[in-house]
Formats: sequence, C-alpha cells, structure tokens
Amino acid sequence: MNHPISPKEKAAIINSLRAGVVPRLGLHHLQVGRYNEVNAILKDLETVSNGAASVRFIIGKFGAGKSFFTNLCRITAIKKKFVVVHADITLDCRLYGNKGQA
Repeated sequence: MNHPISPKEKAAIINSLRAGVVPRLGLHHLQVGRYNEVNAILKDLETVSNGAASVRFIIGKFGAGKSFFTNLCRITAIKKKFVVVHADITLDCRLYGNKGQA
C-alpha cells in the first residue's frame, strides 16, 4: 500500500542517504525485495505479543543491508508498541566481562 511521504520523512531520507547512513525515518518507503524477511519479523513480533520468545541474529557481508534491515525491524516493532534494544557486536566492539565486571 502506498503511503504519502511526509516532509519530515523526505528530509530524513535525503539527508541520511547523502551522509551514507541508514535513515531513521521513512525507511518503509525504501524497503524493496525483503518480503520474506519482513514477514518473518512480523511473525516473531506476533509470537512475542502472545507471550512467547524469539531471537534473530542478522549476519552478512559489508553492504548486504544488515543495518537497513535491522532499522526497519526496529521501526516496525516500535510502531507496534514494543520496547527495542539495539546491540552491534563486531570484532572491534565485543560484549564480555571478567572479574564481576560487564
């Protein structure tokens, strides 16, 4: 379904693309060819809203669209009133602790 692009979304999209980053607003206007992935996330959100749990790990090579897809998932979950946490774990940014520290 087509939704008109608001001036705020248009500005966010253009400014983000100029800067080479994934837009935080209006992402659904750019989403193409991710039908199966988006449906899987929507099913996961439904599962969680019914009291169960779900986890997904998004992996891929540089430029594969991981950031785009995870931001799309984040926006979708927020619109459905979910609390969202983003963790970007790389070789340079690891999640670990020792001696009682985290």
